[in-house]
Amino acid sequence: MIATIPAPPPQLPAALRPVVTTLEQRGFQVRLAPPPVRGAYGLFQAKTRTLWIAPVAFDLGIGRQVFLHEAIHAAQSCPTGVLRPLGWSVQLNPVVEQEISGILTTRYHHGKRELEREAFSVQGHPDAIARVIAALKQRCRLTAPSRGGNRTGP
Repeated sequence: MIATIPAPPPQLPAALRPVVTTLEQRGFQVRLAPPPVRGAYGLFQAKTRTLWIAPVAFDLGIGRQVFLHEAIHAAQSCPTGVLRPLGWSVQLNPVVEQEISGILTTRYHHGKRELEREAFSVQGHPDAIARVIAALKQRCRLTAPSRGGNRTGP
């Protein structure tokens, strides 16, 4: 019988850790675990201020985009807890714009399309990390430090 070595707990790439720090400083929880919605790679729940990122998203090579997409929703939720667009405008390749429009039409309620369009448009942009950190710092209040330690586990 061959013993299997358990996989190490999932970790975010170093480039994304400043976003996690900024989120946690503002009272959000980041969970590297499958979201509580079947088939989703990521999920932001405003009521609990929790972002779920499925570890498989990183295995598929889409982890950065999924994480930033959900972090954009976190920024959209500040300061009131109700998601509102940030007002970002990004020029996209027409093929990318068409793909985003298709996803929004088939998978999202029309009331959420503007929020989702903004998140999809910025998630893959080269300056997305800086944009998300700046938006979180501008829109979301700092919270008292927690004693719970690292919240990136399940």
